[in-house]
Amino acid sequence: MLLKGPNPIYPFLKFNLLCAVILLLLHLFVPLSSGQSPQDLRVVQAQAYVSHECIHPGETFQVAIVANIRQGFHINSHKPLDKFLTPTVVGFDETKGIVFAPVSYPEPALKSFSFSPQEVSVYEGRTVMLTQGRLAENIAPGAAGISGHLSYQACDDLSCLAPKVINLEIPLEIVEHGQTLKLINQNIFDQATSWTSDELRAKKVIERGLPQAVIAFFLFGLALNLTPCVYPVIPITVGFFVSQSERKKWTVFVLALCYVVGIALVFSVLGLISGLAGKQWGFLFQNPWFVIGMSVIILSMAASMFGAFEITVPSFLMTPLTKSRHGFIGSFLMGLTVGVVIAPCAAGILIGLVGLIAKLGIVAKGTMLFFVMGLGLGLPYLFLAMFSGLFSRLPKSGMWMLWIRKLFGLLLIGIAIYFLLPQAKQVNNQQGFYIGVLGIFGGLLSGFLDHGEGYTRNFKIFRGVFGVLLIISGALLVNAALKPEPALVDWVYFKGQSVEQLQKENRPILIDFYADWCAACKELDRKTFRDKRVVEKSREFVMVRVDCTSSDNKCTAFGKKFNVSGLPTVIFVSNKGEEIPNLRAIGFLEPSDMLKRMEGTVQGLGEKPV
Repeated sequence: MLLKGPNPIYPFLKFNLLCAVILLLLHLFVPLSSGQSPQDLRVVQAQAYVSHECIHPGETFQVAIVANIRQGFHINSHKPLDKFLTPTVVGFDETKGIVFAPVSYPEPALKSFSFSPQEVSVYEGRTVMLTQGRLAENIAPGAAGISGHLSYQACDDLSCLAPKVINLEIPLEIVEHGQTLKLINQNIFDQATSWTSDELRAKKVIERGLPQAVIAFFLFGLALNLTPCVYPVIPITVGFFVSQSERKKWTVFVLALCYVVGIALVFSVLGLISGLAGKQWGFLFQNPWFVIGMSVIILSMAASMFGAFEITVPSFLMTPLTKSRHGFIGSFLMGLTVGVVIAPCAAGILIGLVGLIAKLGIVAKGTMLFFVMGLGLGLPYLFLAMFSGLFSRLPKSGMWMLWIRKLFGLLLIGIAIYFLLPQAKQVNNQQGFYIGVLGIFGGLLSGFLDHGEGYTRNFKIFRGVFGVLLIISGALLVNAALKPEPALVDWVYFKGQSVEQLQKENRPILIDFYADWCAACKELDRKTFRDKRVVEKSREFVMVRVDCTSSDNKCTAFGKKFNVSGLPTVIFVSNKGEEIPNLRAIGFLEPSDMLKRMEGTVQGLGEKPV
């Protein structure tokens, strides 16, 4: 039924239509780039996190600024490629008694957008920026009141918004010495920095306090004496201190102390240099040719113990040290020499501590802990020196001395086998590998080291030529044994591409950091990446291999981007281009473990497989 007269709903409809027109005009003539839309405020959310709830004066602390960027948007990197774009910058307001180190910004991504004819350097998603603060020694206890800001410019695929600034407040309580420190937000810092298992263990030890760290690292050093490659220095130590046994006890003790300090000093210096240079002894022992060289030297020492030849120091080196080699300086120099021999054996523990020093910046404290670890390593040699005089009371000659020499010779052969076995497990032709090593050692021994009486000049030339031919043949056999079999996985070899360029068809990425000289890398390639299940699963991934055999600048930068600290390292990147840190693997992985991590990546899981 129609109502007569004016319809009361018309004025209401007219009012709503007028409001809609006004809103449409506002939308058309007030663009997003004006920065006035409430939506802009939600594009980037940032918060600052501190590593300590309370801290002592003079100590350092970490700060993490976490920016969460809404999907579909990005912010310019700290150093944009276009000078007209606003960089992302973290700054701190001046606070008396507190200084901040330069901020460490993450590696940006290079992407193409419709508003720029060139690629743009950007951050997307969850972005973490790190820095360190240091308190002055005389800063007063109480609330620190630290404040800072994050300035940025956000863009989408079409245009950029106006630059903005987010203010940051960083609560930190300063307490007097003697009060317990309290660490917080450690999950954020651990996720922001890629830690190896060794580094995490060392980090936990250091965070318990300096006394506990000193005790722990002293025990670490003591435990290093169980490493087989330490054993060759035992006869050196005994032989050196037997000649000192007629001195007074306190003199022998001081000599032994100088000897141990020499070991500890070279241990700490070598570890620190390795950390600052980014080269760790552990990498040397992953190189098969280095291991073969060390093994041949040890086998030659064993041959000397069996009477093949005598090891003597050249006179031009011995003469300058003749006067001091029996004194305190001589003991110290002998300790330095022994430290150089022992240092590579500490690779397993050094890698963790070296990485920790580099990431936390605790150079002074780290050097001290290296020194303490060296003292723990040298403690048994102190006792060995003190009681080595007992050897001088034994009969001066007899078959027992030859028997002891041969015993040490057998021990050295065992050490050489200990070095060679891990390498031999990775090669395809183990028989050729062992025969090749035997050829290298045999050529060196028969051609150059053996100095038997009655050798004529012509025979010496013959045996030298024979030795060279044997060494070359052995090297060729080893080289052939080390060559890998053709790969079953369809690898994409890294040549400077970005993650975005590597990703294809929305597939996740598996990145394998590999080197020809890395034994565990070869075992991973020979065993895990040839497993039928892993090969089948690899078809769901973009399989990227980063060859670090002779690392160039691109490979080095790519490794730094993912904080790679050892080889092999396998990294899993989701189909969104983000690493799943909990699935990262350092070292050899069994096929079943690799398969679990691959399945976890495909399913988007972040939990580490058991």
